[in-house]
Amino acid sequence: MDISLTGSGYLLPIGIIGIIIIVVIAIAIFRRRTGNKRHADASVPPVHPLDYQPASKPTPVFRPVMTTDPLARTAESSRPKDTDLTSTRSNLTESLEALVGKYSLVSFTLATADGLLFGSSGGTSAQVDAATYSEIFKNEPLTGTTGVVLFGLTHKGSELIGIVRAKTPLPAKSVQQIETDTKVILNWWI
Repeated sequence: MDISLTGSGYLLPIGIIGIIIIVVIAIAIFRRRTGNKRHADASVPPVHPLDYQPASKPTPVFRPVMTTDPLARTAESSRPKDTDLTSTRSNLTESLEALVGKYSLVSFTLATADGLLFGSSGGTSAQVDAATYSEIFKNEPLTGTTGVVLFGLTHKGSELIGIVRAKTPLPAKSVQQIETDTKVILNWWI
């Protein structure tokens, strides 16, 4: 029985064993490298693809400048009507209509930060106002538009923009009251 390593019968099994050893070493190195990354991120819970939550950005708030215009002084001296905005109303739109009546506004629109209509007191320009003024508020919050006052608020994690159309310039105090009443309405209906 002559056993020699030069025979062609042994080269094939030795080659296969060599390839298997190389593959096992490569798998061990790969697992070691990926195993270290898993341990480094062990404090972070796994993310589900539908769990996307965009980073929150602060919403700039525009406060109108006090004017010396006689119409503004007249509007400031007149007090808003004492109106129930929620309990006697049947929906969000009726509450926003009551808000318009309380402050003698032309219209009131709520828009999302990305320009979608969230709620309105009615009118044909509500969707256009939502798209137009949310973009203006997002890019240039201090830009003044005649007859329109913008303010930002957050409700249940959603950034909203209030778009107020008024006949006369509104004093800062009235805008703050409108913002407060808007929050009351949103808390009641949503």
